[in-house]
Amino acid sequence: MNLTDKVVWAEIKLKILQSAMMINDGYSNEEVVTHLLEAVEILDNTQP
Repeated sequence: MNLTDKVVWAEIKLKILQSAMMINDGYSNEEVVTHLLEAVEILDNTQP
């Protein structure tokens, strides 16, 4: 795995962990889903 791949995976992990923290902090479902969709967008813009 090259450095770029590691950065992308780290960004995705961060988005997911931030979403979990948002749930814990009482953010609305819509805000959390929007944040998770950002992680999906990152996945969509990368190659497997």
